Amino acid sequence: MSDSADDTRPSPGAPDDLPVDDLIRLTREFTRRITNQDRQRLALDLRASGHQHSIQSTAPIPLQQFFSGEIDLDAELSERFVHAPLMAHVRFSPELGTPLRHQATAIFSCQDDSMLMSVNAPIIQGPDASLEFTFSLLSALALRFRLGPLLETDRRRWLDLMRRESGIAFLWTRDRWEAPYVIFVVRDGFARVYAFSPHGFEAAARMTPDMVQVMVDWLGQLWFPDAGTDQDTAPEPLADGWEHRPTLPRHPSPDHSDAPGDQWDEGADTSSGSLEW
Repeated sequence: MSDSADDTRPSPGAPDDLPVDDLIRLTREFTRRITNQDRQRLALDLRASGHQHSIQSTAPIPLQQFFSGEIDLDAELSERFVHAPLMAHVRFSPELGTPLRHQATAIFSCQDDSMLMSVNAPIIQGPDASLEFTFSLLSALALRFRLGPLLETDRRRWLDLMRRESGIAFLWTRDRWEAPYVIFVVRDGFARVYAFSPHGFEAAARMTPDMVQVMVDWLGQLWFPDAGTDQDTAPEPLADGWEHRPTLPRHPSPDHSDAPGDQWDEGADTSSGSLEW
């Protein structure tokens, strides 16, 4: 009896034929490629702010190791904060749609509200903007990281980078590590957030894909209100106007290319040795 008509096995070479080890290897290679591109982009940013020579002498050790290709920054930071709380809910103050006079605040929280991450966005007065990240633990202790001024070009690039499915995005001023900064590691839309202060204190949290999208869309509307954000993807308040547990559609998935204006040679050597300081 012929089984050709009922044979539903995948043809040779189909993705389902790949052994698990090969899938893991391909995933790691892709992640390494994206990370190397991020490293090269950051190298250009450091040249623009004049920090390309001082990074190996004044930057925090993990940053020195990352730019030298000695460590995987994602792995290094995740090991430091193994049990970082997961931010799965958000509420806004004032309510979305309310006219703003001074600043807007998004308060991200974990399931039991034991940990809060507040993002304060003052209304922009002039060409630059600032952000303030506050991590509150058990309503008893808070660490505040104020980033400012954030240039318009840096804000636009950061929004673009955060809309990727995978990558590392630094949100920092032209003072780099000499002022507070935040590192976002995005993997399949899921994000880990690390905040650092030159005074020696640090904080971390994790964000679900929905929370990442809400934060990026919210900041995009505040920073660039004339950009015409798609109303279908904008965060909407609930009837009570306070707590928001979104079921928003994901942002259209990019093809893992870099931010507009950054053209990378697919055949270029993206290893750490190709970086010049």
